[in-house]
Amino acid sequence: MSGRFTAGVFIVVVSVVAVALVWAGVRDYESFTPPAATAVDRADCLAPDIAAALVAPEARDSSIALRPEGSGYPPPDFSPVAVVRCERGETSDGGLSIDTVRLEGDIHAVDEAFREQSRRFPANVRADCAYRLVPPAGLWLVDEAGAAIRPTWPTAPCGLQEKPHAALNRLQEDSREQHLVDGVSADDAGICPDSIGQPFATTTEADMNRMAEHEDTHARPLTETALATPISDVGRLRVCRYSTEPPLTASRIRLSRQQSTDLMEAASTAPPAGPCDLVAQHIASIDVLRPDGSGGTRMAVELDGCQRVNLLGQRQLPPAVIAFLLR
Repeated sequence: MSGRFTAGVFIVVVSVVAVALVWAGVRDYESFTPPAATAVDRADCLAPDIAAALVAPEARDSSIALRPEGSGYPPPDFSPVAVVRCERGETSDGGLSIDTVRLEGDIHAVDEAFREQSRRFPANVRADCAYRLVPPAGLWLVDEAGAAIRPTWPTAPCGLQEKPHAALNRLQEDSREQHLVDGVSADDAGICPDSIGQPFATTTEADMNRMAEHEDTHARPLTETALATPISDVGRLRVCRYSTEPPLTASRIRLSRQQSTDLMEAASTAPPAGPCDLVAQHIASIDVLRPDGSGGTRMAVELDGCQRVNLLGQRQLPPAVIAFLLR
């Protein structure tokens, strides 16, 4: 699809100063319990909202992602014995699938993590938050009879709590059932936004020194959480490519799982970028998500110019990674 590079905000990033001011004045938060989840006969990864979020993650409705219909706090009399996670998968012949993945292990730790009280700022406090956190598209707790609930992910004042992610990460896959999505290839790159704003700016040596001294968020954003930024557990990433000179068109590709993992490892371990006096003419935008749709970090890459990446700060990518993203 075509796209134009327009002036604007690429991603909402909060100022560290703003958050510091909020927490300097108000260090309290209020706890609350979401409504109880509704139990159903079985876990269903083909539920309309789950299937839509996995087939087209870029179109996922963030307004309902945190609390889908029927989800909620685990009822006191519900005792799970397994977790079912819904994932975007791939069949042996390259078709797109929705996978029902049964996980087993320390289910008690998972249950306890989802029974944590949610936390939020008091009603008289307003704060913008830097993280874009997206929970899994479909996650179920299943009891011994096969009944299932969709737990609401407990919140923190600026996002989601990490305890459920840590508990889920310790489980092991017991079984996987694939459901073919008719007419859609796993390589399909989906839909890219028509335009993005400017995620990069030129910098001098003096700028870099000032940023390092004052921990300026433009060069050193808030550290991303494990939930927000998958690396080794990343899904097949969609790369949207834009030109700064309209009417040149944007293009898009879908990476393989291994290519996606290689990219995230290269980006996360790249050295900090130095001063830059070049304006990139081509930029890639990537939403970093797991196969289950969780994550949410938006990563930008200069495909020419200084060849920097915006990920946990501005880093310098090696030429081989840039060449790969331009293929």
